[in-house]
Parts: sequence; C-alpha cells; structure tokens
Amino acid sequence: IVLVEAPSNSFQDLMNAVATAVAPKPHGVGANIVAMSWGGPEFLSETQYDGQFTSANGVSFLAASGDGGAAVEYPAASPYVLAVGGTSITADAGGNYLGEKAWSGSGGGQSAYESEPAYQSSYNVPSDSIGARGVPDVAYSADPASGFAVYDAYGYQGQTGWFVVGGTSAGVPQWSGLLAIANGVRVANGKTTLNAVSSINRLLYGVATTAYPANYHDILSGTNGACGTLCTAQTGYDYVTGLGSPIANYLVGALVNAP
Repeated sequence: IVLVEAPSNSFQDLMNAVATAVAPKPHGVGANIVAMSWGGPEFLSETQYDGQFTSANGVSFLAASGDGGAAVEYPAASPYVLAVGGTSITADAGGNYLGEKAWSGSGGGQSAYESEPAYQSSYNVPSDSIGARGVPDVAYSADPASGFAVYDAYGYQGQTGWFVVGGTSAGVPQWSGLLAIANGVRVANGKTTLNAVSSINRLLYGVATTAYPANYHDILSGTNGACGTLCTAQTGYDYVTGLGSPIANYLVGALVNAP
C-alpha cells in the first residue's frame, strides 16, 4: 500500500497525484489499483479527463461518491471509475452482520455530463430515460455512527489518537482491498489481473446479472434526499447504494474465477 499525497486539494494537483500513482517505477508507483477518496462537483469539461482512467492499461480506479447526499461528484461520475456509495450497517454485540440501509450522506444520482455506459444500459439501470451515467456503482459501510476506528497522531478536526470516522472515502480503500485480494489470487493461479480482462465495472455488473443474491447485499431501505426514486434505496440497482454492498467471500471468489 503506497500513499500518494498531492501538494494541494486543487483538481489538477489531485489528478497529477493519480498520474504518479499509475506511472511506472522509478518515477511513479506502478499501482494497479488506485483508491481516490476524494471528489468535487461535476463540471462541463470533465469528460476531457476521462482518458486518464483509460490510458493506464490494467489499472482499476475507484472513487468516493461523496458524503453530502443526493449529488454527483467527479471523478466518481467517470464511466471508467468504480463509484463507491455508503450504507449504515447494523451488527449485534458479537459483531455479526444484521443488515444495512442506505446512508443519508451517500452521494449519488445521474451525471449531468457523462453518458450511461454499456455495463449500466445492459443491466437495465432503472429510471434512466435520459441515458445518463448512474452513480454510485456499489456501496460500503460509511455512516460515522457505525464507522471505523482510526489512529492519527497528527490530528484531524481536533481529534488525535484513536477515534471513529466514516464517509464514502472509507469504503473506497476497503473495496480496493477486495479487488487486491482477487488480483493476488488470480496472478498466483496464472491469470491476468481484473482490469486486464475487462473494466472492473463491467465485471461487477456482470456478476450482479448472473448471481446477484450470492454476491451482493441488496440495500432496500433508506434515502439520501427528497427526490423520490433517485434518492431512495430499492430492489436491485439504486442511485444511493448502486448494486449494494459486497458479500465479500463470495464476490471475491466470483472475481477470481472470472475468465
């Protein structure tokens, strides 16, 4: 795991950091999975930057869908990026999974500038008569109320040491970890990595088409706004949690076995 930090939070600096992550060594990192736990409002010329996510052969890109509720952010909106939304998860005292609902902060909706990619049109993503890219693609626990313990000696928002955080930015590296496990097993078995086979998005929607209940938790309740269908979790794909959250042991196996 290599952390690449941009000199500022400007869009260009962040995209330069992404370029450094995928550039071959010794001048870059040579990563084959890039977790982008950042995003910003969509903009008219964003499609001009999509090429950065296709020029690096064999690399999977993931981005947070945002933590402000019903809105679409870039680079999550790029059809060449796996957009990760958020859920609120419930567990019992022993840590056993009890269920999930859509997190109210999960970013999502229909892109204003990106067209619906083939993997979504073939999956028959609902309520998309305008032919727009739907965000997110998948989801992961993101509610700070059921968040993740982190340790920060430097300090974050007035907190130091151990404290709990959440957000779709937390789901991105964890989805990246699942893909890394699948890649590792594939390589050990003499196969190519996932993005060398097909875009990871196409594979994940394909798995949802052939064996949805085995690979995904379908998120059926919760909302991230007041815009009706586009803000409400529903059966199958929705614009708050995408395909849903992973049933990791089965989904990783499905990705390992993908041709």
